[in-house]
Amino acid sequence: MHDYRIRFSAVDPEPLATHAALRLVAALEDMPGPARVGQARQDDAARRVEAEFVIVVRHGMADAARDGSRLAKEGLKAANMPDATLLELNVLRESAPEP
Repeated sequence: MHDYRIRFSAVDPEPLATHAALRLVAALEDMPGPARVGQARQDDAARRVEAEFVIVVRHGMADAARDGSRLAKEGLKAANMPDATLLELNVLRESAPEP
């Protein structure tokens, strides 16, 4: 099992609510899957939100990317941004490879 840090950004076609980033963090924390949730940020003028979380994955990076993108999209939906589009998804393995 390996820990992967998922960082993502998304843009919403609608103006962001005042506390959109806080709602996104709360949504990710309430979901099964993310082991740890980091801070989120929002840019109201660009209608853009960014967040990060850690997931534990049995296999490799491809599985982490698939699961991470699904969780990011579900988090956006739960935070009342169902039409937000993912712009960027970063997947970083936190644990070092075993020799």
